[in-house]
Amino acid sequence: MSDSTEVPRRPPGGRTDPFGGEDVLPFEKQRRAHRFITQETRYNIIQAILGHPEHLVTLDEFVYLVPKNRSTIREHLDRLAEKQLVRKAVYEGDDADQNDPREFWRLTYYGITLLDEYSYLRYVPVLRALQDNLYLTEKIERHRDAARPPLPDDVASAFDAPLLDSDMKSEFDEILTARKQGGGQLFDAPSVEPDPAATTEDGTDRPLDELFQ
Repeated sequence: MSDSTEVPRRPPGGRTDPFGGEDVLPFEKQRRAHRFITQETRYNIIQAILGHPEHLVTLDEFVYLVPKNRSTIREHLDRLAEKQLVRKAVYEGDDADQNDPREFWRLTYYGITLLDEYSYLRYVPVLRALQDNLYLTEKIERHRDAARPPLPDDVASAFDAPLLDSDMKSEFDEILTARKQGGGQLFDAPSVEPDPAATTEDGTDRPLDELFQ
């Protein structure tokens, strides 16, 4: 996909643009979309999906990757789904064990095109490399290895051949070194005004630095 910065495209199937109708100026739709996806928790959720080896993430994996509690993460997943950026996928095959997860969250094609317009897909190799260097508990390893439904072709094609070029390899090395030294979080969101429509329960956050070996 391109790195264009055009106005966010319409969802497929003639559905209403989730960031405004025909009476909303294109620039305002773009502003709303950018503000929405850069809210800290949603930004981290998106990066967790982009960096996941299968790009299909369980709720427990989100809880492990994103420094927010379960109810807050679920709330923001629901908001992302309302805006048609993500959707839940259910595995209905026979390969899953009794205790394996069957519900996963993935990006929609509309979500992919929107993120591409803001150049998020460029960082998939770095996000993937960061997740590959995480310490995983036995439970999270089981979730990561669980059987999953296939991604739709139009979504899967966006992740066909992400590679770390020399510039990104240098950037990744710097990020990983900072994390191992205890600086920052795994996924650094830009500073944005808090979303007044979102609620966050206090007292249950945990730092991501503990995930590293």
